[in-house]
Amino acid sequence: MIKSLPTKHLLLIAAVSILLAIVLIAVPEEKSTNNTISVEASFEVIDQSKLVFQDLKKPIPNSKVASSTSLPLNETNYIYEIPTPDTLVKKNSPPTFKTQSVEVKAGDSLSKVLSSEGVTAQDIYKVSLADKTQKTLLQMRPGQTLNFTTNETSSELTQLTLTLNRLDSVTFERNGDKFDRKEASRTPEITQTYKEAEINNSLFVDGLKSGIDQPLLIELANIFGWDIDFALDIRKGDSLSVLYEEKFLDGEKIGHGNIIATQFINNGRTFQAIRYETKKGANYYTPDGLAMRKAFIRTPVDFTRISSKFNPNRLHPVFKTTRPHRGVDYAAASGTPVKAAGDGKISFAGKQNGYGNVVIIDHGKGYQTLYAHLRGFARGTKRGARVQQGKIIAYVGQTGWATGPHLHYEFRINGTHKNPVTVKLPNDDPMPKSDLKNFLPYAQEVVTTLTESHSPSFAQKLALLKN
Repeated sequence: MIKSLPTKHLLLIAAVSILLAIVLIAVPEEKSTNNTISVEASFEVIDQSKLVFQDLKKPIPNSKVASSTSLPLNETNYIYEIPTPDTLVKKNSPPTFKTQSVEVKAGDSLSKVLSSEGVTAQDIYKVSLADKTQKTLLQMRPGQTLNFTTNETSSELTQLTLTLNRLDSVTFERNGDKFDRKEASRTPEITQTYKEAEINNSLFVDGLKSGIDQPLLIELANIFGWDIDFALDIRKGDSLSVLYEEKFLDGEKIGHGNIIATQFINNGRTFQAIRYETKKGANYYTPDGLAMRKAFIRTPVDFTRISSKFNPNRLHPVFKTTRPHRGVDYAAASGTPVKAAGDGKISFAGKQNGYGNVVIIDHGKGYQTLYAHLRGFARGTKRGARVQQGKIIAYVGQTGWATGPHLHYEFRINGTHKNPVTVKLPNDDPMPKSDLKNFLPYAQEVVTTLTESHSPSFAQKLALLKN
């Protein structure tokens, strides 16, 4: 067919072929100039209605893309990136959040914990502002837990929860540019339990052996503490029985609740206490409706021994002469807290000759107590200050003529010295008459159950009685 063409045409075709061969030799395919860009001739069909123009135009200087087609461009090369459906989904996907849990340690503060985990100072300030009145976050204690959630993209704090204990927590939740504070409490399951113990060593040793935990034993000691000195009065063969509440959460015991009723037999004397709630609140009463709480505690220092008894004819250890000892000396380590025996007003706080550092409290109605040989005074202990029963007023020492660290304690009624160990202490306020009518029959049934011989049905009977 080519042979049939005119000679003129044949010459033209030959010239074009030679020229094309020269161009192909001079410009190899694998070397593109800076003014060309290769475009892959493979495209995916996508929904163009979802494309955004700004997503398409992105400069990529000096791009090198393998292709069979070259396109001349300006001095700066551009590639128009066509987003795939995957990139579009990523742009429109919801934010992700990260939740962390930190146990509070000694010396930790909210700012220290959160800033170390990347929370901004602005968010720490905002969440603190929501707790400005209650100050819960300022009072974090070791062992408590902080749970907080942040936006992984912006690091913005979205929620924070401080778990105070097994039952109570406080949550701060972001609401716009501030945080809302919410308190939450879980309700434990409560069951009634009966325990009894025979005392052969001490309340605590034998109580623990009988399965009564230490916090409960301390509470029992406080209930009977106005009548029994558990350091000095305990005798072998004494006995204790108690009906109380136990708390469970998710099937696990988390502590005890109220003591419903209890009995302690000490050296043949029987003491019974029944919990009863009046308009003034809950308290422990005798079966006759008298408050177990007395106007005075028997011993102003905890679990000590008597080193010198009340004795009008005692031989003085320093002067070796007969001088009356008008109080009781409680041996205790230097620095042991000394508590006010009852409510009253401090009439003296200072030095008094051989007594060294002394505190005297007037309790009204002719009652007065004295505390001597003190190492020092607690904050707020000064003349004219009012104190409540059990408040720490000073610390055991060895000032004055003391031969060793101890508390010298005196109890006076209308100026007359009484033996602090044996003096009959006045009761606190009795049960209101309006409640006594309902209390007396209830108390009588409780006493009947308590005085039964160690009946295994004790707990069930008293539980029915309580309900």
